Amino acid sequence: MQIYPSKEAKNIDPSLLELRESRQEEEKKFLHPKAALSNNHNRYFGPETDHRLPYKRDVDRIVHSRAYARYIDKTQVVYLVQNDHLTHRSLHVQLVSNFARGIAEILRLNLDLVEAIALGHDVGHAPFGHEGEEYLSLLSQEFNVGYFAHSLQSCRLLFDIESLNLGLMVYDGFLCHDGGLKSREIRPQFGKTWEMHFEECAQKKQNLEYELSPGSLEGCLVRICDTISYVGKDIEDAITLGIITRDQVPQTCLGTSNRTILNVLAKDLIKESEGKDYIALSNEKYLALKELREFNFSFIYSHSLLKEQSEKIQRGFRILFETLLNEFRSKGKGSFLYGEYLKNKQPAYFENTSDAQMVIDYLSGMTDSYFIRTLERLIVPSQLSLSV
Repeated sequence: MQIYPSKEAKNIDPSLLELRESRQEEEKKFLHPKAALSNNHNRYFGPETDHRLPYKRDVDRIVHSRAYARYIDKTQVVYLVQNDHLTHRSLHVQLVSNFARGIAEILRLNLDLVEAIALGHDVGHAPFGHEGEEYLSLLSQEFNVGYFAHSLQSCRLLFDIESLNLGLMVYDGFLCHDGGLKSREIRPQFGKTWEMHFEECAQKKQNLEYELSPGSLEGCLVRICDTISYVGKDIEDAITLGIITRDQVPQTCLGTSNRTILNVLAKDLIKESEGKDYIALSNEKYLALKELREFNFSFIYSHSLLKEQSEKIQRGFRILFETLLNEFRSKGKGSFLYGEYLKNKQPAYFENTSDAQMVIDYLSGMTDSYFIRTLERLIVPSQLSLSV
């Protein structure tokens, strides 16, 4: 990862600092013994002076970022369909945040850290959801850049590219948010350092199956809440589109609607996690959630109607990647990539980033519609205006 200089903190009213410090002291008395305390917040470039609690400041930086703004046109599951009621990435992260915060409040965890991880965990997603992620990863491997994983790209995007200088446990939550159903218990790896985080990023780049555990209870909670939030909502979206019917949904102890799934699992998470140094579901609810997720993969995510444009999208990724890379290598600062993406980047980005990785970064940051517009702009011939 690249290192950029920190911005100087602004001077603030000492009375505001005193109020903030008193709130931080109150955390020690109220929060779970293993919760992430504001006093332990760890920015790479050192602490910054502000009236806000540090994880709240991270939340504000995330929601005001350019990457967060692009959520509005990032696909969750269903792409290229005109229906305003379908879930896009912007709604998904809000649902995860809302659901996780409700549980975290009862478990006495740090609500601001939960919100920061939840709202920022998917900023690294490529256009066209997990399908786009797969195509981009294939190109990334082919051009010797390593694997592309949206969890890693979320860290890269808000550390290297749009450097926000967030807390270590926020970046760690981004990196470790995948794999929420590998076990009914998610146990944190407390005591992580920046060196450990950078090493985990490097390992993830070379091995998508590299096992990671969040460094906080808050990260563990968001990890399982992410899965819970999309399983039921994706079922509702599929029913809305007529891909499945309600009676096809497996009859489990969780019910067949998003509302009942969330309600049952929230109660179970609280009961199984209260007072523990890990986050867990009961075995019965865990197996039921796994069954629903497997149903989604079999009957929704791989449905032929949703894959109708897949071949075109994959071809589009390759065409854009090769066109942008070849033109940048031949034209440099006169290229489309430089003019649209690279011209405002800091020197450290160029020093530490390969040409192919620059293109990967640019493509992964695109929204679905911008991807299509760029493809049309670069590839489709346009009318010439000539005077004779």
